[in-house]
Amino acid sequence: MKVDQIYWVGQKAFIERGGEVLVLTDANGEGLDFPGGKIQEGEENLVESLKREVREEVNLEIEVGKPFITWHNAFPAHHKYAGKKVYLVGFNCKYISGDVSLSDEHNKFRWVNKDNYKTVDDVTSYFDILDKYFKQS
Repeated sequence: MKVDQIYWVGQKAFIERGGEVLVLTDANGEGLDFPGGKIQEGEENLVESLKREVREEVNLEIEVGKPFITWHNAFPAHHKYAGKKVYLVGFNCKYISGDVSLSDEHNKFRWVNKDNYKTVDDVTSYFDILDKYFKQS
């Protein structure tokens, strides 16, 4: 008998502001990232959880739209959650207010658009997802 796969559930915000999308660089050297994260114990609302994560990680207020992509990730061996898997939902989001202020989870940010996003290609699945984002719009 097969055993059900166990995943954590998380979400990522693809925040659009004036034709640009916010991309982050992971502070642990794991490449591109987007604001968001795992749903925490007691949270049942994906939208409110994502808004909380965005406030914590980049200090922005957003409007959460529809999901546009799903994927899964396994944490690498050196990560504090090594061996755990997370199922992620990427949401189209709109910037409402705030100035980007990074938490200690990220060390750089950049707003990219359809013309320059390929300059952040780090050959990871996160760049592939960014590529799909721009190809959908």
